Amino acid sequence: MPSGRIQVQLAAVPSEQAATAEWNRLRRRMPELLATQSLVVSRGEREGQPFWRVRTGAFEDNASARAFCERVKAAGGSCFVAPSG
Repeated sequence: MPSGRIQVQLAAVPSEQAATAEWNRLRRRMPELLATQSLVVSRGEREGQPFWRVRTGAFEDNASARAFCERVKAAGGSCFVAPSG
């Protein structure tokens, strides 16, 4: 299981409940990638509208986070290394 500080973002959705639902959907769709991962939800705002980020990981470095994202994309998902901070 990853143990670093870098996260990847898998989705952005309009509510916290939708974030949990999207995480569950992704885990069913990509169990080989997400079974050992944990959900991290964070709130953001764009043009005055709130949204929730669906993130995972505690990757040691950007290279391992990028490699994970490539595997997610190869499985048909969306992914990017989340900016720090």
